[in-house]
Amino acid sequence: MGAIKAQYFFSYAIMGSLVPLMSVYLRADKGFSAFDVGLSGALMSVAMVVSPALITLLADKRIDTRRILAVAFTVTSVVLTAIFFSSPVWLTLLLFLFYGMGFVAMLPLQDGFYFSYAEQCRLQAKPVSSYPLVRVWGTTGFIVPSVLLYGLIEFLDCPTSVIVLCAVAFCLLSMANSFRLPKVKVDELSGEDGKDGQDEEGSGGKKKGLPTVAALKVLVSPEARFLSLGLILAFAASTAYYGYISLYYSEVIGIKSSQIGLYLSIGVVLEIGFTLMMPRLQRLIRLKGILVAGLFFMALRMLLLAVYPDIRVVLITQVGHGIEALALYVVPVMFFNRLAGNEFRNSIQGVYTMMVGGCSRVIGGLIAGMVAERSLTTLFYYSGSLGVAALLVIVFLFRGIKRTEDEEVLVRRHTVQR
Repeated sequence: MGAIKAQYFFSYAIMGSLVPLMSVYLRADKGFSAFDVGLSGALMSVAMVVSPALITLLADKRIDTRRILAVAFTVTSVVLTAIFFSSPVWLTLLLFLFYGMGFVAMLPLQDGFYFSYAEQCRLQAKPVSSYPLVRVWGTTGFIVPSVLLYGLIEFLDCPTSVIVLCAVAFCLLSMANSFRLPKVKVDELSGEDGKDGQDEEGSGGKKKGLPTVAALKVLVSPEARFLSLGLILAFAASTAYYGYISLYYSEVIGIKSSQIGLYLSIGVVLEIGFTLMMPRLQRLIRLKGILVAGLFFMALRMLLLAVYPDIRVVLITQVGHGIEALALYVVPVMFFNRLAGNEFRNSIQGVYTMMVGGCSRVIGGLIAGMVAERSLTTLFYYSGSLGVAALLVIVFLFRGIKRTEDEEVLVRRHTVQR
């Protein structure tokens, strides 16, 4: 499992390099307007509508996932290097489209790889760490670049463009680590009859055909349709928030650029604790309870920042970031995996990223850009309202999805696995 944990660490470190200061970098170094910032996010998400499903389909069609990861991270490093040297706004925007094609598909592919490997271990009666205890290495990876970049910008007086070079370095590390990943024998997984945990769910786990089609049917099935709807609203809200939070901190609250990543890292550090506690939280309030709590804190944070743009509110609202991150980035992955058959375990993560994450981020990014042109404060009222709508859908319409038997075992044994 060491190589898988390292893969999560390096890949999320790419995001940790870019996300905290991206909007500040685009405004200061690339001459972007507020609308251009939103447009860059939308263009990056356009690729999310297509590439995750295609790449995870390749994985389910027995093309070695490790080689797909190696190629994609290599391409991503090349595109980011081109962004670093690009000058015209239109060219930088175009490059964000290609960046999205290479990188955004990697996260669902990694998730699909983990779940396939975990299933292989189960069939071979081998121990395996639960998803939250593997995913926490991604959280740790997100934090590390903020510390590195703080030193580079604050003490070495590097420009904000150094965030791109930092991301390129982690891309290359991710590419190199992909050759250390264990091999998943897809033939053995798809050949197991009646052991994929899907007979009771009725998700079509035993049906043959195109994995992407089977995964799409799961997304709109009665068990998952309101989960999908709530997450579409939630991701539209988070797109507005994360796309402009560094600008909001800088222009409205007055935080120095070098310190923005550190402030954001406070919540991410707390996220590690929430992630490690997740098996216990599952026993107490189940996955739906975590989802509801996370969406509540997400909406509350956005609205509080809109009403009280103050450094104290920035610090206080970081407390709920951990449960919010679980709700947006861990719980949905686990919910959809409960409905996945072995022959589309990769594809369901790709289709989920495409239909729920991609579409919501494309539309959300464009709308956020238009709202941000008027006022960053108005943008946070808008994103907070979307968060409230997402919360209402999940609370009143989504009934949850039953745990698989193997997940119950992992939850009970999480202390031993740690």
